[in-house]
Amino acid sequence: MPANVQTMAYYGGIPWHGLGKQVPKGITAEEMIRSAGLDWEVALRPARGARQINRKGEFSRYEIVRVPRPNTKENEVLFGVVSRRYQPLQNIEAFEFFDPIVGESKAYFETAGALGEGERIWVMARMPGAMKIVSGDECFKYLLLSNTHSGEGSVIVKFTTVRVVCQNTLMLAMEDGQKAYRVRHSKQMQFRLEELADFLSTIQKIYLKAEEEFKRMARIQMTGNRFHDYLDLVYPRTENQKKKGKKPERWDYVREVFETQKDIQLPGVRGTLWGAYNAITSFEDYKQTQQEEQSDQRLERIWFGSGADTKLKALIKASELAKSWN
Repeated sequence: MPANVQTMAYYGGIPWHGLGKQVPKGITAEEMIRSAGLDWEVALRPARGARQINRKGEFSRYEIVRVPRPNTKENEVLFGVVSRRYQPLQNIEAFEFFDPIVGESKAYFETAGALGEGERIWVMARMPGAMKIVSGDECFKYLLLSNTHSGEGSVIVKFTTVRVVCQNTLMLAMEDGQKAYRVRHSKQMQFRLEELADFLSTIQKIYLKAEEEFKRMARIQMTGNRFHDYLDLVYPRTENQKKKGKKPERWDYVREVFETQKDIQLPGVRGTLWGAYNAITSFEDYKQTQQEEQSDQRLERIWFGSGADTKLKALIKASELAKSWN
């Protein structure tokens, strides 16, 4: 299936892959779960060949399986094998995380869905307000929660923004420089999730800090060798390329975006570090996919994989340069 999207729901414009069910603004968590096709659960069952290890009836290994919904012809799906310490997080529990912030005049659900056969699910909520970087260039604020049912990975909460004029997704760093808040699937998970709810009180601080950084970047002109220096930090040359005076091919693609893409030629964006940073995010979100012949892993890559890592690296390096060049 295109984009590796199994099922999803969305509010607003049709997604780039054309999939999903459109929903009205402000629907409840229960309605969003049902619309996104996430109204199913996972269960733990003793794995084949596992041995019982104590009087509590616990086994050494368990299978994580997706349980067929009642009155459907769905088959049970095996997601992975885990130890007895693994604690599943049901889809409805993932949505409950948003309960304190979703409601009238607050955040609202914008997208939710599953990748693959449901081994990864995500929920994305748009926060109230927008960042105004320069005239005509705003960024909407989002919280993105993802959970894996495969036994690999953690429950992840990311802070992101979407640049309105071009729909680029910008990944934000937390105060300690990490790209996300992670909660392992363990017996302590529920306590950690409750702790995370308290952590949400820092949301506004993170977005205010990001807005200040974006505005500082917009004041920096990319004169001289600055663009070259910035690319060398984000996409470093190999020692062999340095010896031969060559550069990575992607440098040319990013430069083309920086110099020609319409939204990056806006007054206040053109020729700035803010524009250079957005040229990289645009390349990672769109151009990179074209080079990969429309890979069906796009959403996974730009939100959770190498694309997300590169975009965060681009932000961190741009912020460092803005401070030294200011």
